[in-house]
Amino acid sequence: MMLSATFHNEQETMHYTLYTLQYYACFRHPITPAEIVGSSPVRLTLNEVNEALQQLQHECKVYTCNGYYSTLPQIDEIVARRVKGNQLAEQLLPKAAAAGRFIAGFPFVRFVGISGSLSKGYAEKGVTDYDFFIITAANRLWICRTILHLFKKTTFLLGMQGRFCMNYFIDSERLRIEEENFYTAIEISSLVPVYGQEVYDSFTSANKWRHNHLPNGYKPYFATGKVNNGMPWFKKLAEAVLGVFMPGKMNTFFMRLTDKWWRRKWARKNYPADQYELAFKTTLHHSKNHPANYQKKILDHVRHQMTKVSAGKPANA
Repeated sequence: MMLSATFHNEQETMHYTLYTLQYYACFRHPITPAEIVGSSPVRLTLNEVNEALQQLQHECKVYTCNGYYSTLPQIDEIVARRVKGNQLAEQLLPKAAAAGRFIAGFPFVRFVGISGSLSKGYAEKGVTDYDFFIITAANRLWICRTILHLFKKTTFLLGMQGRFCMNYFIDSERLRIEEENFYTAIEISSLVPVYGQEVYDSFTSANKWRHNHLPNGYKPYFATGKVNNGMPWFKKLAEAVLGVFMPGKMNTFFMRLTDKWWRRKWARKNYPADQYELAFKTTLHHSKNHPANYQKKILDHVRHQMTKVSAGKPANA
């Protein structure tokens, strides 16, 4: 759904202000007027948003506390939760960046970016994982992914598995993300790069479609400083050695093996077969492992809440 356009009608401004708030309410995350502008699916100014918020408050559709807004009535609680989460994220982000740079030392890794809640400036003690989005060398995705996930098996022995969550891989030959929607636009725009600046620049250029969903220029909450770009000698050596063993065929073999395993797990849990491709993207150039299918749940929930509001019913009830 492409929503970007210029709107001047007061009702439309209120509608899309509310849409943005409903999206973040799915995460129990209050946001500021400036963040509403940045995350809005249409072109809005800060003045328009502030006026819309005043009217929405008057209609008891929006609640506010200390400059934050939400459609959730427990506003004091979730604002305190956000402030605490922002403080913890500031502490964890350098550690996540260090973990990302460690991942960058594995063969065929060309870009590492922090994703998930941490990339948006929020963390919960004992809950938040270090999530990473990874771009690999062309036609080496499944070799790279297999090596990294074999490494991750060892982290369970040390209780460090939450520091290396690698659920989304693409390779440098196909940088465009196919799921062009509001959720994915935010996920792409909030990535915090820690390795591979040049590849990251190519990736963002290949996904300019996200501006159709975030026309006001959504910005990541945090930055990590300098992005590493070098390739150590042991990584070059490992890639040279792996390049001897028919890497193209090896890559295809690991893809088919992984897909077969995932499909068995999906079937055993009696999940809808028609949703497998969205939750588990398995191609030579893409690998996504999101069994909870969070993207669909969030977008469906926002649509449902907006339908309730349009019908004059209270949202988030």
